[in-house]
Amino acid sequence: MRHRRRAFTLIELLVVIAIIAILAAILFPVFAQAKVAAKKTVALSSAKQIALAAHMYGADFDDTYVLCAARNEPGVNNPGTNVETPGHPFYHLKPFDMLLDPYIKSFEFWSAPGDSHVMTEWQGDEFLWDGRFRNRFIRRSFQVMSEITTVEKGGWLDRNTGISGAWWDIPNWSPTRPMTMMSDPSNTIAFAEIWPPSGEAGRVGGMSDAIVWRCNHSKIAGRVHMSGNPADRLPEGGDQCDLLTRMPGQEPTPGYMNKATYAMADGSARVLGWGQIRRNDFHMLKLIKPDATFNP
Repeated sequence: MRHRRRAFTLIELLVVIAIIAILAAILFPVFAQAKVAAKKTVALSSAKQIALAAHMYGADFDDTYVLCAARNEPGVNNPGTNVETPGHPFYHLKPFDMLLDPYIKSFEFWSAPGDSHVMTEWQGDEFLWDGRFRNRFIRRSFQVMSEITTVEKGGWLDRNTGISGAWWDIPNWSPTRPMTMMSDPSNTIAFAEIWPPSGEAGRVGGMSDAIVWRCNHSKIAGRVHMSGNPADRLPEGGDQCDLLTRMPGQEPTPGYMNKATYAMADGSARVLGWGQIRRNDFHMLKLIKPDATFNP
């Protein structure tokens, strides 16, 4: 007697397809989160390497933090003078990644895996200090903390912030920051992972977008753009930084689920969100921690 093999009915096939779709809907976000977590782990390792490199640099240079740039060191496109070549303002500057070159094993540490910013007009080969990076666009996802605008200073530049002055300000006042001047180095940010959609992030070997200065803390990951919430806005006052929080094209760094990695002044590295950094008038960016409490 011949037996027919029973085939799947249409209903059974639809049930199987529905189960697969449900499982995919459950698992795909988990895979996406795992991918983000892996990128964050790599970036955190890079931040740690940068923090340690800055400490080794300080040990060799009288316990001072690395500057955002050094002047008058001739490079491939650098005449080595204080006179800026018209239209080429970065020629006479050696950027901090080149200063830390002897202490970092690979230039790839400067590039966070999530960073996809494109090259801007100020990041071309003609603005490189070192010829090794010609025709090699290695993204520099970390920037040096410089002086920012704070509530404590009435919305103006706060000299009590940042491990380095701005490169154009270095010859004019305090050129270096002693590693001993900080009251709480383990809670003071030295380098920040910043790569906003606007493309305002750096290139290894070049000076473009090297520092977090004045109103540039608007680029920190986790800030809600165009928000009216005071905690998402920058300090109001003379520098008018608060306007940037409500302007198109000023979106912050995407980061990893609204967080990013930071190299601390004590040589450690941490993953932080906007609220942790914004708290108490950017307390984590101040060198000597004030006793006063500021809101937000």
